[in-house]
Amino acid sequence: MTESAREHLLGYLLGALDDAERDVVEEHLYRDAELRWELALLREGMKPLAATRQDFSAPANLAARTCQFVASHRQQMAAETETAPEQPAAAVIDQAEQSVSVRREMSPEPESPTLIGGWSWKDLAIAAAIIVAASLLIIPAIHSSRAQARMMACQDNLRQLGLALTQYSQHNHDFFPPVPSVGKLAAAGIYAPTLLGSNFLADMRQIICPDSSLADNTEFEIPSLEKLQSTADSRELDRLHRSMGGSYGYCLGHMLHGCYHHTKNLRRKDFAVMADAPSAHLPSYQSANHGGSGQNVLYEDRRVQFVVSPKPNHQADDFFVNDDGLVAAGTHRDDSVIGPSAARPIASASNP
Repeated sequence: MTESAREHLLGYLLGALDDAERDVVEEHLYRDAELRWELALLREGMKPLAATRQDFSAPANLAARTCQFVASHRQQMAAETETAPEQPAAAVIDQAEQSVSVRREMSPEPESPTLIGGWSWKDLAIAAAIIVAASLLIIPAIHSSRAQARMMACQDNLRQLGLALTQYSQHNHDFFPPVPSVGKLAAAGIYAPTLLGSNFLADMRQIICPDSSLADNTEFEIPSLEKLQSTADSRELDRLHRSMGGSYGYCLGHMLHGCYHHTKNLRRKDFAVMADAPSAHLPSYQSANHGGSGQNVLYEDRRVQFVVSPKPNHQADDFFVNDDGLVAAGTHRDDSVIGPSAARPIASASNP
């Protein structure tokens, strides 16, 4: 592990590195477990700052009401200063103490019932109101901070997977892990057993989004290619297909002149290769990860971005369906389709 990689960890977390520096850090993270542990510790220490990344809407007319309160308070203080005779500070303190002493002598009994420690019911009511108000501010901030931390951890997973996919393509004529159109390996999640079997996946947990339903599954494991090929029970094979891709979806390839083609690494800026897995139960196949608010996406140039919709604008490619509106292989080379783990590239293909 080099000192330069350690020094760049903070910049890596904040997205402040250029492409060359980021590549160096990711290369070291992929091979150095100690450096990954330091990155996790650094991210944990930055969690209190995550809440500042969330925008909150202020109450209506807050600024005007605040200014009005400050102005009235200043006017009241000015009026009290004008009417009060000038006295030395010590005299003012003595006078205040004498006033309190006289009031105690004249009112030996408390004006309201007191509790243990001299607290009245009124004091408790005020304290309770303060606690409620504080909780209304603190609890959402804590929730937002934890959600932001899970979001960042998910993005880090995708960056590591992007590095693994790139390394795989460099050893396989620029092709990413292929998704067969037929057979027992014909499912989008096959990328994970392929990376694992080729020794490009350092940690199985990298394919688990910390904000997904699989995050608490401590028994999760990626099946080997041999296990998939040897599974004779169709129901068991279907179960393996649905789980082997973890929390992420993977690109299904494309059709060209009636023939199916695997995805080649062309380093395209806006071509989605992986993302938080789409859900068939949400509109537009929105991912159920991150509370259904959006999905992290890994693009071919290894850029990772959170988007609230699989089609950010009317000109963008919808990366959860092809141009025909199907969860299947793209209709052309630049038609990216991210399928869930069990998705097949050719919808009409027969089961093995």
